[in-house]
Amino acid sequence: MDLRPLNDLPLLEKAAGLASEAGLRLYAVGGCARDWALGRPSEDIDFLLDGDPQPLVEGMEREYGGRHQKFGSFLTVRFFSSEGRRLDFASFRSETYARPAALPSVTAAASVEEDLKRRDFTCNAMAVRLDAPGSFGLTDPYKGLEAIESKTLRVLHEKSFEDDPTRIFRAARFCGRFGWSLEAKTGELARSAVKSGFPGLLSRERLRNELVKILAEADPLPALRELGALGADSFIHPAFAYGPAVLKYRGSRERLAVIAALMGLAGEEFLAGLKFSRRETADLAAIAQEIKAEL
Repeated sequence: MDLRPLNDLPLLEKAAGLASEAGLRLYAVGGCARDWALGRPSEDIDFLLDGDPQPLVEGMEREYGGRHQKFGSFLTVRFFSSEGRRLDFASFRSETYARPAALPSVTAAASVEEDLKRRDFTCNAMAVRLDAPGSFGLTDPYKGLEAIESKTLRVLHEKSFEDDPTRIFRAARFCGRFGWSLEAKTGELARSAVKSGFPGLLSRERLRNELVKILAEADPLPALRELGALGADSFIHPAFAYGPAVLKYRGSRERLAVIAALMGLAGEEFLAGLKFSRRETADLAAIAQEIKAEL
């Protein structure tokens, strides 16, 4: 079946033309395919190719200005347009994890299907072909559309949360955003990973980044409730607390301060554990004190 993109068609057509000139197959992959399947536009467009993305990115620079940064160990080139748009162009990749919560070792993959197999959830393991005649054919080998239609989040293999425990926090975020539920086996695997302590193997910075992403949601409360139901919020801090007051503020920064205020005496330790700079931590503590006086 076809899945037509719902935004940025001129940009996608330009990238597809450059890919064809370079003899490359080009896909839009991951979150954008999921969002288009949901009938939503998507700001987060990632590109996947069957070869070196460098020639295509250089063509994008000629067309749109800007610059690029190459991440050789991840087979990825990141393009920054002159207007500040960030787009990632990656070759087909496969990943292995030396131990739980380790960053992956990346090697080249032979096909788009092999690349999709490494992803976090089936809803994000879909790709839309951009360069072929009559484009927008959907590659969906792991039944991502089926998961979307049933409003369930499903991992692709049993070691998913062990390999990358940040996926537990992502699962809560997606369930909260879309109003979905964890597929039964996926829920069991998430709870087992939490019970085994795998989130505790993540660096404080990686945990912080996942919390910040949750707090950037329009309404983060459903995701925070899901984290609590899984028992994963205790890895952020044993006294982690939140409430409706979080919704009175818009940005992640202010919402972190609200959480610190709600945590009382533990709030200072919570902020220090986020591993921001000393200045940012002090600024957040000052905001938390102001908020505490209002609560």
